[in-house]
Amino acid sequence: MDKRTKIIDALEELFIEGKGGTASVSEIANKAGIAKGGLYYYFKSKEEVLEALVSRQYSGLIENVAATSKAVRGNAIERLESLFRMYYSATSDSKLDEYLHLQQNASIHQKSLTAIVIALSDIVTEIIEQGITEGVFVCENPREFSEIILSAMSFLLDRGLFSWSEEQRYTKIFTLSSLMDQYLSCPKGTFSFLYE
Repeated sequence: MDKRTKIIDALEELFIEGKGGTASVSEIANKAGIAKGGLYYYFKSKEEVLEALVSRQYSGLIENVAATSKAVRGNAIERLESLFRMYYSATSDSKLDEYLHLQQNASIHQKSLTAIVIALSDIVTEIIEQGITEGVFVCENPREFSEIILSAMSFLLDRGLFSWSEEQRYTKIFTLSSLMDQYLSCPKGTFSFLYE
């Protein structure tokens, strides 16, 4: 294992132990079994180590969602259902998520949400294009529609950013699914799997 990976692993372990948010560069280096100066060879700051950890966590989540979506051999609606169910059931480290939602980490959190939207929009666009070919969707701008839907799901429904009640959250998801029905010219309730 290379030292860069050891450093990222060390910060991840510190988060698991509940110490990641307050850990100093020295503590991360000690946990990784390297000198503090060795850490600075790979990263300029603790924030850079954190960005690398967040990138790794979310990259893994995105890869799993993408792989699941590609494995589904059904029609476009079945593939979208599989993708969204996988996305909502995927988890990352809860202590890391809590730390990302702190005001001082807004920039890193924003980068992670952006990475999710960019990566998943390729997949959702491809599925919508499949649905157009199958004749189940009508959509003039599949990519833009994908980006808008994913932005709403990643940002507006982020529990760390908004403290919606369960009723408010349900209403937002219901409204989003209705918008999808209308924009893609699908029968009402086609995307009810989002709120069921």
